Amino acid sequence: MIRDFEDFKEYIAQHHRVRRCIVRADLNLPSDVKDLTRVYAIKDTVRDVLDMGLSVVLISHYKRPSAEDANDPKYSLRNVVNSVSSVVGEEINFVEGLMFDIDPSSITTKVTLLENLRFYDGETKNDRWFAEALARFGDVYINDAFSVSHRKHASVCAITEHLPSFAGRSMKREIDGISVVTDHIKHPFTAIIGGSKVSSKIEVLQHLSQKADTLVITGAMANTFLASKGIDMKCSLVEENQLETATRIWHESKANIVLPEDLVAAESIYHAGTSHDVTQIPDGYSCFDIGPRAVVKIAEIVEKSRTLLWNGAVGAFEFSNFWEGSTRVAKVVAHATKHNALVSVIGGGETVASMGDYKDYMTFVSTAGGAFLEFVAGYKLPGVEMLRKDNTSVGVLKSGT
Repeated sequence: MIRDFEDFKEYIAQHHRVRRCIVRADLNLPSDVKDLTRVYAIKDTVRDVLDMGLSVVLISHYKRPSAEDANDPKYSLRNVVNSVSSVVGEEINFVEGLMFDIDPSSITTKVTLLENLRFYDGETKNDRWFAEALARFGDVYINDAFSVSHRKHASVCAITEHLPSFAGRSMKREIDGISVVTDHIKHPFTAIIGGSKVSSKIEVLQHLSQKADTLVITGAMANTFLASKGIDMKCSLVEENQLETATRIWHESKANIVLPEDLVAAESIYHAGTSHDVTQIPDGYSCFDIGPRAVVKIAEIVEKSRTLLWNGAVGAFEFSNFWEGSTRVAKVVAHATKHNALVSVIGGGETVASMGDYKDYMTFVSTAGGAFLEFVAGYKLPGVEMLRKDNTSVGVLKSGT
């Protein structure tokens, strides 16, 4: 069991000297800042902490800068201040400059946002001294960023050695929601795994091939599995160095592995596609989406399932000429969730984006990418493990800030 928000409230009730709470968020928003899902994820935690009379110090990374990029405005969290403020409903005090130059006692606002954590080498090195410096900004710590909890970074792990630490509302929802396909599975259990590369999802494919009743492989990674069976995929993306891996997963699988019977192919991703049997792809063509027979097959499987995990787009949905497969599968899953009592768990930002408005009908939607995959594959996430009640590496309450 993790120390969740209910434990946090109990702790605050017993320790009246607590004034300020550090909340680890994931504010690594797209550059156009249109998708605010990650901001909405922390809203409940921030509002609840404020309602308890505490102030909040938000910490996050933003993109992938190095320490040398500290003065580059494109890497500054200032870019997300207005978005965070609009969602949280509070004015955000953005603290300029590096935190080593800031006196924590000078911060008196209700909600404060510190600069990009990745401007410091100590963050990605999980440096305990950097974590101790970061901990000066609060009396307690809440991790509400499941999406980064697979990383052993200072703001996720080492900081918990310096402060009493708890899981936020969003973190708890993620763990409970994903646990449906890890600990509390109702069978038949179907997993739909898509995306471009087998190499990026080997562990989750191996895990699900042993745990699921049916494993449906789509997206460009299906090309590699089809090629491993001797099918000529013509100009389609195929990971030649993963053919043996695909063959091994196929032979060792306890699940029924289902590959597309037909695919939508074109001369290039900018041309209109046509559906072809996987054994009859025209010369010079590449495959970019699943075909209508593949959609029907998936629909038949989904309708008989009680639990469904879906990660990875089934086709190149970003292009209007190859969005149909993703949309039709999303419609099928949404219908089964609403009418067949299917428990559907969707993970990964790309997957969610490919579903359009159908995502609103799913049982649980996680926008986490790497953390979602590692959790599903059975790995223990460092950031989650540091919040377990039996973990002895728990900070003690400081004398005040």
